[in-house]
Amino acid sequence: MSETMSDPQTRPYQPIEAYALLSNCEGCALVARDGGIDWACLERFDADPSFSRLLDKTRGGHFTIRPTERFETVRQYLSRSNILETTFTTQTGFVTLHDFMVGPEGGAGRPLLVRLVTGVSGCVSMIAEYRPLAGFAEDFAPLAVEGHRVTAPGCPGLVADADFAAEGELAAARFTLEGGQACSFALYLDTPPETCPDARILMEETRRAWVLWTEDAAYVGPLADELMRSALVLKALTYEPTGAIIAAATTSLPEEIGGIRNWDYRFCWIRDACLSFYVLKKFGMSREAESFFGFVTELCEREESRLKPLYSISGEAELEEIKIDHFEGWRGSTPVRHGNEAAEQHQADAYGQVLDLLYLYERLGGTMPEAMRKHGARLADVSAAHWHEPDAGLWEPRKPEERYLHAAIMNWVALDRAIRLFGEREEWCRERDRIVACVNGEAIHRDGYYPQYIGGDDVDAALLIAPMVGFPVDEAVFARTVDVVIERLGHGPLVYRYKNDDGLPGHEGTFLLCAFWLVDALLWLGRDEKARTRFQALRALQNDVGLYAEEIAEDDTFLGNFPQAFSHLGFIHSALMLDLYEHGGREAVQGTYADRSLRETDSRRAPRIDGAEAGE
Repeated sequence: MSETMSDPQTRPYQPIEAYALLSNCEGCALVARDGGIDWACLERFDADPSFSRLLDKTRGGHFTIRPTERFETVRQYLSRSNILETTFTTQTGFVTLHDFMVGPEGGAGRPLLVRLVTGVSGCVSMIAEYRPLAGFAEDFAPLAVEGHRVTAPGCPGLVADADFAAEGELAAARFTLEGGQACSFALYLDTPPETCPDARILMEETRRAWVLWTEDAAYVGPLADELMRSALVLKALTYEPTGAIIAAATTSLPEEIGGIRNWDYRFCWIRDACLSFYVLKKFGMSREAESFFGFVTELCEREESRLKPLYSISGEAELEEIKIDHFEGWRGSTPVRHGNEAAEQHQADAYGQVLDLLYLYERLGGTMPEAMRKHGARLADVSAAHWHEPDAGLWEPRKPEERYLHAAIMNWVALDRAIRLFGEREEWCRERDRIVACVNGEAIHRDGYYPQYIGGDDVDAALLIAPMVGFPVDEAVFARTVDVVIERLGHGPLVYRYKNDDGLPGHEGTFLLCAFWLVDALLWLGRDEKARTRFQALRALQNDVGLYAEEIAEDDTFLGNFPQAFSHLGFIHSALMLDLYEHGGREAVQGTYADRSLRETDSRRAPRIDGAEAGE
């Protein structure tokens, strides 16, 4: 994909789909097509940003490298890595820009982010503009410019091969590259060294580390490259020190342009993390589970009763939601938020997600720590005692709690998996059966579908997952539910989560994960041609480097935080469901997540944990 860039001095907000993700599994950054890093939390995902032009085009910081004359760009990630390559084409020549973040493989004293620009042919005049902002400060800190080094209080230090000069509130370096010439730039949290590190060596070490991680992939089918890109996104959103995975790399990208539905997603939702690690394991990437189990174990040990829906990447539960009033938000979408008060909600589906992941782990041959077995049984006790009570629901509406069917189904999952893992207990078996009787009895709407909550009329795309977790749905009722979802919530291949009042003003875009859930549901019903058609349409909505946002507007532009773990795990899961269906028909997609993970095809082997011989 190419794009002609206009005068950077009048640069508007870039479309969300214009960005690519950089990560070292601790911090992250977003790079626009024009070479601008407009968002970066370098120390850790939920840290205050160093560059924030994404959320305010005049007050936010940025770090841009681009030609000085008019140019076009084409981008790609280097194969099986999160190293971004941007090629700039001008009338006088070509240059490539490689952007990457450096992980532990870079050694002690490593830079966190490196930019390497190389001349390919001709002669191209370039400019690097460095304008960091300390968090969400109201003013830019004064820059200390010392030739090839730039520092500022509270901001990352920059060292480069080029000399910088102060130009108002930014530092700029102007240089020319001919074919074979290169210029490097490196960012450090602390004071940078006197000389720039060898960017090519760091890039090769970083590339090898990513490629090594991809070698565990269990799928070798026709979509291998695209699915690997989504797996790399999920890995890139994983905080290596604790094993937590964030929902998305950003805060406050809106669900409606100009609206208030702007949330901070740089935290670990238990639900999102469990689903993400499920698809990673199904894809063959099993090693992340160990550290995530440790993360969940520590949470269970600390929480005396119920798990919260989300935590910080270090496990803190207090995530005070603060509004950054002096930032105007992406395209004027205020407020900009830091923190998320949804951490105070009760979302009952979390227990089922955790126990389903534990069950999958054991089925794949893993040995669950005794502490985690104890906590898993306790979570099942919570589900047995409280499944019939109202909760906030998985979509976090800001309204009174209801008896959501999705929560009831996931509490059934908690009890069912506990019985399979730890043996039958009278209260678990009794309450599991009561949930089935409720969902397939009093909960069914008079028009024959599963509603969002008991006694309601509205439909919820979350109910599409019911057969995927092995819940014994009434097939006729589920088929009717799928039809109602398409009728009321569908827009072409896209799907809204719901359309009823959620206690907030305004509206939102279609939710990509729900569109993939619909693909899965259609396959479960045997409507495979419709499922394939929808999947191919969703596949075409990726941006030029294979990334998805949280939501898609009806004009196919991106909305919501980016890139979104939910969307990428949905893409992987639907692709693997289609692979199963093509090799084994409808029977092959029945059962639980664990059942399907253990079914092999010509394109995919069953994953193993710790060398165990997993099988059905």
